[in-house]
Amino acid sequence: MVSQKTPRPTMAQVAKLAGVSPTTVSMVINDDPRATSISAPTRDRVAEAIRTLGYRPNYAARGLRTQKSETLGFITDEIATTPFAGDTIRGAQEYAWKRNHLLTVFNTGGDPSVQEAAIEMMLGRQVDGIIFGAMYTREVSPPPRSLERSHAVLLNCYAPGTDYISVIPAEQEGARTATQILTDAGHRRIGFINGPAGYAAKERLKGHRRALKEFGIRYDPSLVRQGNYQSDGGYEQALTLLRRDDAPTALFCANDRTAVGAYYAIMQLGLSIPGDVSVVGYDNQLELAAYASPPLTTIQLPHYEMGYAAAQYLLEGAPSNGQASTVHEIDCPAVLRDSVGPPPN
Repeated sequence: MVSQKTPRPTMAQVAKLAGVSPTTVSMVINDDPRATSISAPTRDRVAEAIRTLGYRPNYAARGLRTQKSETLGFITDEIATTPFAGDTIRGAQEYAWKRNHLLTVFNTGGDPSVQEAAIEMMLGRQVDGIIFGAMYTREVSPPPRSLERSHAVLLNCYAPGTDYISVIPAEQEGARTATQILTDAGHRRIGFINGPAGYAAKERLKGHRRALKEFGIRYDPSLVRQGNYQSDGGYEQALTLLRRDDAPTALFCANDRTAVGAYYAIMQLGLSIPGDVSVVGYDNQLELAAYASPPLTTIQLPHYEMGYAAAQYLLEGAPSNGQASTVHEIDCPAVLRDSVGPPPN
């Protein structure tokens, strides 16, 4: 048997119970600037009437009147299915909630037709803006045409030659920090196991080379190996580097999975971490980095902060970065644990 739906309380009923006009109730509920003239006792009576009746504003009707839905769209390719999705979405959601907005998330699986349909669907529901997110930092050129009809911010991607605000991690500075951790510990021969060609790999190599130059260390391209962001690639490339006669005393790995593979290689060679070889990762993937043995020093990819900033920039606009660029980089801080020590001897 289908239960009968209880009629929703109306604003007129709230006004009657509180002993005020419906206009007064409307001003209190909507934080109307004119509501400052309403006394505190009157506000309290309206609030009590709302609680007693269980009144909820009709946001659909309000949206028709104000042309605002108090909802943000979050459209992604694969980010919603990655290990970092929770932090990114939580950051965006927490800022949206702070501004009394809901966040609607749609994962497209990287299908352009689904992507266009999702954007059209959100536009049809009059979202107040769209966060367009990518699983890995990359150029989107051109961005989806339907985004042009919405206020949008790009998350973990960028579109050169457009006015879209982009939020991406400060990859180059993060890699510089990782290498500096090792140089500060006294290392001068540092192997770098990078990832496949792409924006992150390019920027991290730039940061690594910057740090070497700043500390007067000659860049040796033979100490740079290309992995695959997986533990098997880290294992193979670490073995190649550590079997050299002039083996490095430290390894900077392009992500934590690569570092786990390097750990296996170091153990297989009968070496210790950090006694014989120091290791720094990248990502701070907690189930890998924090519980490795020894716990892995790494660089934090700022997933939460990026999601938070994307929602903030969408609703408030981005602060000036002192440049003409619309790309805003979020710092990648170091997470110091126990995998770095001085070089042997």
